[in-house]
Amino acid sequence: MSQVSKTEQVIKEMRQYLIDILILSEIGWTERGLEKFGDGHIMVYSGDSSMHQAGVGVIMSPSAHKAMARWNPVNERLMTVCFVTNQTKLTIIVCYAPTNEADDDEKDILYNMLQAVTKDVPSHGITCVVGDLNAKIGADHQYCPKVLGCHGIG
Repeated sequence: MSQVSKTEQVIKEMRQYLIDILILSEIGWTERGLEKFGDGHIMVYSGDSSMHQAGVGVIMSPSAHKAMARWNPVNERLMTVCFVTNQTKLTIIVCYAPTNEADDDEKDILYNMLQAVTKDVPSHGITCVVGDLNAKIGADHQYCPKVLGCHGIG
């Protein structure tokens, strides 16, 4: 996702499959911002200021963008986007977790921040935590037998 042309290809797929909100992780974009595309789609993103690593983003259709009330780029691994409609309020927490091989302190920092962000979300409305939480999948459940089941595929 490090190139705008790739983003435009993703938007084309969103239109084809009638997707209004698409969550992205590990986009590799630097800084934080809002990018507008010619057809009215909007991308809000939060990345690292110095490296093309990590990064989270949300691409939304023009109608979803109209419902967006606010967004908060917490850091290169966390972001919140709030939508308000006639029926409900929706808060999406986008997360990109470090891998299991990462330093324990790095993982603890992320999950503590995720907990703090979650606490700040109003209790009314709908809250979704989405993204790449680096879950392990596959049939090799011996890796962590108390956590992984034996019914995975891959």
